[in-house]
Amino acid sequence: MKILGYDISLNKIQNATPTQSQALPEKSNIFRTQVKYQQTLSRTRQDIATYRSALQSAESITYPNRTELYRLYKDIVMDAHLASLIDTRKKAILASSFIVTKNGKEKLEKTEFLQKKWFYDFTNLAMDSIFWGHSLIQFGDFVNDEFTNLSLVPREYVKPEFNVVVSNPSLMTGVSYLETPFKEWVIGVGDRNCLGLLSQAAPLVLWKKNALAGWANYIELISIPIRIGKTDTRDEKTRANMEEMLKTMGQAAYGIFDLEDTIELIESRNTSPYEIFDKMIERCNSELAKLILGQTSTSDQKSYVGAANVHERVMHQVNEADEIFIENIFTYQLVPFLNMHGLGFNNLKIESEADDELTLQDKAKIDIELLKFYEIPAEYILETYGTPVIPRTISPKTTDTLDDSKITDVTNKLSDYYGDSKL
Repeated sequence: MKILGYDISLNKIQNATPTQSQALPEKSNIFRTQVKYQQTLSRTRQDIATYRSALQSAESITYPNRTELYRLYKDIVMDAHLASLIDTRKKAILASSFIVTKNGKEKLEKTEFLQKKWFYDFTNLAMDSIFWGHSLIQFGDFVNDEFTNLSLVPREYVKPEFNVVVSNPSLMTGVSYLETPFKEWVIGVGDRNCLGLLSQAAPLVLWKKNALAGWANYIELISIPIRIGKTDTRDEKTRANMEEMLKTMGQAAYGIFDLEDTIELIESRNTSPYEIFDKMIERCNSELAKLILGQTSTSDQKSYVGAANVHERVMHQVNEADEIFIENIFTYQLVPFLNMHGLGFNNLKIESEADDELTLQDKAKIDIELLKFYEIPAEYILETYGTPVIPRTISPKTTDTLDDSKITDVTNKLSDYYGDSKL
């Protein structure tokens, strides 16, 4: 159709802001269309043998199946320390503010469009792909200028290696989520062959669980006194009465023996059981922290200020890498998706808002300059750098400003402390 000589065919309008709600067509919901009966991904006992078997199945070139690996993942993310590490890394991105820009200038109207629950949910599920390997995100209806009911297509039904959703986790063929009509309502995030960081975290969590279980058994057998009943009677009723009495005395182990019977519990005297179990658990936790956060100090209460600042810089690098990751998802997947729905994001970019907070190194440089003309309270030094200091009494002969040699001495000490030659 032409108006005033211009072709405004409706099927060519791709970037106009929608004037009414868009309902998700039932046939476009890839999970409901393909999966008639969803199976529960039940929990089973996991050990190193099941981990290796699940890993081999997922890495198969001809018949890849991640079902057992996801079953394992579902179990290990219950570990409190691992869950905390994942949450810490994700929150660094989820707590960031994202804006929409064009040629470096913010587009306030488009930024407000992103300040909705759907955008937070999308970012959260996209970040999960770092740990799980892949996330297929299903969008819901578009109502009141926002998407509703964003959900994750159950991972066991998704075969990212083939870009399909299957009706049964054991199958290899299904419907492609890269083709119409599904591509208009789903976004797949993550490399098709990536198994995620949980594949490396799994053995550490399993070893840690074994150490905790061993420690619990040790406490039950060694730390809690065993009740021993001795009798020479052969009367079954009398022995049964004694057994019932011992059973109702508590949860500790008990036994009934003849007068001449003996029982021994022999434990190793070379090392402390506490050190064996606790060190194993501590080592697993520290390795998990290195894997997820790149360092240990931000999750370790024993860290020292100097080392913690070095590790904080490492954590900052991890966060920056995650920012680049999520911004690439926005640029190459989310923005084209929004344009497909006519939301007018052509030539626009979604990026994190600049953080104006100074680093400790930058603060130290400013404080050194201030020392030339002012005194800095000891409380500020302690709160900012974690270094306790005692105010020095200045004699009347001392000038109000510090001489260059003292400034140089302070600078050298801060430089040695933070490892910054440019301080």
